[in-house]
Amino acid sequence: MNARRLLYAVKQRSIKLLISRGFESVYPENSSFIPQYIPLHLVGMKGDLETLCVKIWLAQEAVNPEYVESFCRIDICQFRSLLMLSPGDIFLRCEEWVASPDGSIHCFDVMPDGICEVAACAL
Repeated sequence: MNARRLLYAVKQRSIKLLISRGFESVYPENSSFIPQYIPLHLVGMKGDLETLCVKIWLAQEAVNPEYVESFCRIDICQFRSLLMLSPGDIFLRCEEWVASPDGSIHCFDVMPDGICEVAACAL
């Protein structure tokens, strides 16, 4: 399977994961100001006040926090800049989702001082 098809398949699985975590999937372009700062693969909404911004990547090796920090460093820097902005009265979360070679999706919460794995799923 080529990379484009694989990314599409992972994105479809990621939408299911997003929904299973209690979020409604919305088109990134319709999620207010966020796409002006960083292009996103997925945006999830919980009610009107909580937004989850997601970038999805395909890993070439086993996934761990150190690998994600290195592999996704530009996105992580962009997410940290986005988190420093005042988005108004919404709770904004940013996550890097990395699909490992075994098919698992690892979700890492991006915080101002590091990243933390918050979920791993093998849908």
